[in-house]
Amino acid sequence: MPERNLVTWTLMITRFAQLGCARDAIDLFLDMELSGYAPDRFTYSSVLSACTELGLLALGKQLHSRVIRFGLALDVCVGCSLVNMYAKCAADGLVDDSRKVFDRMPAHNVMSWTTIITAYVQSGECDKEAIELFCRMISGEIQPNQFSFSSVLKACGNLSDPCIGEQVYGYAVKLGLSSVNCVGNSLISMYAKSGRMEDARKAFDILFEKNLVSYNAIVDGYAKNMKSEETFLLFNEISDTGIGINAFTFASLLSGAASIGAMGKGEQIHGRLLKEGFESNQCICNALISMYSRCGNIESAFQVFDRMEDWNVISWTSMITGFAKHGFAARALEMVCKMLETGTKPNKITFVTVLSACSHVGMISEGRKHFNSMNEVHGIIPRMEHYACMVDLLGQSGLLVEAMEFINSMSVMADALV
Repeated sequence: MPERNLVTWTLMITRFAQLGCARDAIDLFLDMELSGYAPDRFTYSSVLSACTELGLLALGKQLHSRVIRFGLALDVCVGCSLVNMYAKCAADGLVDDSRKVFDRMPAHNVMSWTTIITAYVQSGECDKEAIELFCRMISGEIQPNQFSFSSVLKACGNLSDPCIGEQVYGYAVKLGLSSVNCVGNSLISMYAKSGRMEDARKAFDILFEKNLVSYNAIVDGYAKNMKSEETFLLFNEISDTGIGINAFTFASLLSGAASIGAMGKGEQIHGRLLKEGFESNQCICNALISMYSRCGNIESAFQVFDRMEDWNVISWTSMITGFAKHGFAARALEMVCKMLETGTKPNKITFVTVLSACSHVGMISEGRKHFNSMNEVHGIIPRMEHYACMVDLLGQSGLLVEAMEFINSMSVMADALV
């Protein structure tokens, strides 16, 4: 273009961000500034979304300070992008910074309410707060949309609280949003997570238009509730509809095979996904590792792991768990060292497995080292299961006095697990 203005720059940055080209969006933003154009609220909103996609918290914070300086921090559009950025980029799933941004906004609309509710749900541990925020929203003059209902139904599912979920869904029916796919899909997941598969199936059957997410939700529900026969029947139904199958579908099927120890069925699925071209998909490989190790074939699990081109914390944790549960504690701890060498940050589940492995072989000093590194090195606050592993390690090593001293020094009240 011979002539560019703020609108054309912002339009290009926004389109790049929407199309998943986050790095290009940020590069364009920098070029725009070098060209002498001052960003507006829409420009900042788009470039903050790009930072969120790439997990660039440091750059996001710099942009936050700039929007404050230019008086744009109180804008709803910018505020929503900041809430989303802090929620998705925060370490250990904390939403404190997101909440601070939300609370400082002078006015809220359905978008800002939905963004903070979704942030709490996605954090993994704040589902009650998400429901409370939803109640606050509807007690005012803001009417929820389909995405608000979808997020709060997920929160109900995470809490296995279908009673509140049914009340929420009743409100969605009242507003005429119950037939929207994302609401219906979340209802299926909520019932499935609560173990009410008959209700989940009813919710699935009454959906006016089913998509792949709908099928994945019910297939995953059957798999997690150990109803493998229904899982594979639905898989055949998906194939007949011509909707197509994605990585999540195969991951759910592998979970279903693993839940009943049906390695033969898992191997058939493995063959099918190779045919479909999913052999290098990280999500699929993680599910294969888990399936093979849960079915007792730890060597096949390691072969899948070893052939992967890229590993994430789930890949490493699945392999570490597999070795630990099959009595190969030394190999499990060796994998931990390799994981740390690659720069992969362990999570809470990783540490439960590591501490359990140390307990199985009586490696007291190694267990202490990993337990202490949780908070000191990785910023992960120990939970009850981590304390229980340490007590088990000390107790099984005959250090009962030290185990009691450890319990008394805990920052939280010990429960039956400890």
